[in-house]
Amino acid sequence: SLVNGPDGRVRLATIGKVEGDRWVALVAGYAADRPGRGADDFLGRCRVDPAPEFGKLAADGELLGDVAVYRHPDNRRRDFHKLPRFPAGLVCAGDAVASFNPVYGQGMSSAAAHAACLAAYLDTAPAADEPAWRYFKAVRRVVDDAWQTSVLNDLRMPHVDAPRPMGFGVATKLGDMVLRASVSDPVVARRFLDVMHMLAGPATLMRPGTLLRSARAARRARAGG
Repeated sequence: SLVNGPDGRVRLATIGKVEGDRWVALVAGYAADRPGRGADDFLGRCRVDPAPEFGKLAADGELLGDVAVYRHPDNRRRDFHKLPRFPAGLVCAGDAVASFNPVYGQGMSSAAAHAACLAAYLDTAPAADEPAWRYFKAVRRVVDDAWQTSVLNDLRMPHVDAPRPMGFGVATKLGDMVLRASVSDPVVARRFLDVMHMLAGPATLMRPGTLLRSARAARRARAGG
């Protein structure tokens, strides 16, 4: 669930079933509303979440361990491809290249894509005494896609003090339309999940066919069916 409070507070929550008749739940907040480390805070957030599943979890569930807390201070990328010089025989991958808000679940996928870029680069038998510029340029494309998904969404948070890129308002409205359509249109849902799972770039959601299907879904919703 996603909650936008009247005071600008934003909260996220998700729950999923795992093996052994257990469930894993996550609650998230931003800035001064970040979750605490205690079970009382965790259960309290579950109780007030608008999705009834979280209230049921707090009422009927049993905590099997301590609450784990993770703090992510910022989104950060390092554009190694822009450097004028770089040591030969050295590459960077994973969080050393870019780190993203973990609520979007793109960190491990990005690192795996970096590994694929490295494998493709090594398959070309590059010279051992030259910097891996072609690898860094390939990694840049991976970072750009993940950056667009996570950072642009973070810019929607009211507490984020950062300049918005040109066309941000239009892109946000179109993105919201696609997201709503993904609930009722299976084709849009598949394309949306492909982007979230980094199987396709965010630009695929702005293609005419996807926007047309999303607009039709919005029209059906307004008509009540």
